Amino acid sequence: MSTLVTALIAAAAVAAVYFFCLRPMRQGRCGMMGGSRDAELDRRIADLREEIRVLRAQDSLDSGQVPTTRPSPPADT
Repeated sequence: MSTLVTALIAAAAVAAVYFFCLRPMRQGRCGMMGGSRDAELDRRIADLREEIRVLRAQDSLDSGQVPTTRPSPPADT
C-alpha cells in the first residue's frame, strides 16, 4: 500500500511540474523568464537602486567611513 501512495505522490509532483512550469514555459509566458518584464518596472527598479546607492554614499560620508577602494556594481541576474 505504501508503494502505491508513493507512486501517486510522485505522479502528482510530475503533473504539477508540467502544468505550472513546463507548459507555460513552452507557451512563452513563464514568470521565471527574464525578458517578460515591462519597461516601466525596469525603470522603477533602476530608480530604486540609484536611491539606495545615494543613501549608502550619504551614510558613509556622515559616519566618516568612506571606503578607500571602489566597490563593484551589483550584478544583474
